[in-house]
Amino acid sequence: MTFIRKSIGAAVLAAGLAMGSAGFAQAQEVTDSHVAAALEAVHAAKTSRGFDNLLPLLSQQTQNKLIRLRPDQHQAIAEVVDAQALELVARRKDLDNDVARIWAKHFSEDELNAISTFYKSPAGAKLADIGPQVVGETLQSVKGWSDRVGEELFEKSRENLKKKGIDF
Repeated sequence: MTFIRKSIGAAVLAAGLAMGSAGFAQAQEVTDSHVAAALEAVHAAKTSRGFDNLLPLLSQQTQNKLIRLRPDQHQAIAEVVDAQALELVARRKDLDNDVARIWAKHFSEDELNAISTFYKSPAGAKLADIGPQVVGETLQSVKGWSDRVGEELFEKSRENLKKKGIDF
């Protein structure tokens, strides 16, 4: 659950940052230095930290699928899947590079450098560290408000319909 919340927080943060520069030309050429600046910004913002648990999660899901098919081989399955997962660890940087290319598509190199500078400041570092928690609490608040207001809307509408002779 924490992984999902952190991933959602990271995704919301990245989406928010991307929306803030929606006007930036999206068809621009992306240079190596541009991608490097994007990668630096992604790392400084700690946006991809929520993805660190993806490979262990995929490993567990794969083990579960295979063990359901051959429960008698659970030990061998666990050993083989764990070994295969370890061989794929180096591919984690591919995900960071993909994310960096997305950021580079939406932000200029100068903007990415400014983002990195911000996230290296005390306020930016704090946002990077507790941003997912703040986003999670914000989403809980939004859900609570929505539930309360939705219930009130339902009840008041039902009451007013009852006054018009429409019972439920």
